[in-house]
Amino acid sequence: MTDTMTSDNYDETADIVFGGDISLDIGAANYDAAMREKDPGERARLFQQAARWYERSANIGNAQAATNLGYVYLYGRIGSVDDAQAFHWFTLGAEMDNPESCYKLGDLYRSGRGCARDPKKAVELYCRAGYFAGNECDPDIPQDAAVLASIELRLAECCERGEGNHENRKLAHWYYRHAVDHFEVALSGGLNWYGKALENARAGYTRTGEGLQEGVE
Repeated sequence: MTDTMTSDNYDETADIVFGGDISLDIGAANYDAAMREKDPGERARLFQQAARWYERSANIGNAQAATNLGYVYLYGRIGSVDDAQAFHWFTLGAEMDNPESCYKLGDLYRSGRGCARDPKKAVELYCRAGYFAGNECDPDIPQDAAVLASIELRLAECCERGEGNHENRKLAHWYYRHAVDHFEVALSGGLNWYGKALENARAGYTRTGEGLQEGVE
């Protein structure tokens, strides 16, 4: 839709029909342009534009737009980091069953950012994210594989460390293995910023595999 629809010829009625996908795409185009922009003033303007279009889309009921707004505030794209706003938008995205929102909201509960720290709630959200991602994500598509791997890495860490009363070394080993597989797909598709996460998954797989019987999956 971004090939034919821009902010100049935006059609609100069509956007509603398409569930906010048009405003989501316009927001994403502004966000991507901001990430490539070198001039600080223009970069800030583009991020502001992205946030406005994401909010328009989210208010129509688009879960990915709500998730993207969560990232905007979590990373301080339109000013200072705002944990409360990130919590708000990730909560909205999670309520609409977006797996990214679920695991990012889990991160906030895990660390106590924008909310009271609650490791048990974090694990519940990671499990929920895994359920939705398992139904929606294609593991052969790099971006989808990255979502799956990000969830699996978090579940592996929680199982290994016993966070949220979920200590299970064998299960941690299993999650780490699948996180490695999926991060490798993500990196093969050019998502190189997941390189450190892949290293962590590989280290966790080796660490939790020590002493396990051969054949344990």
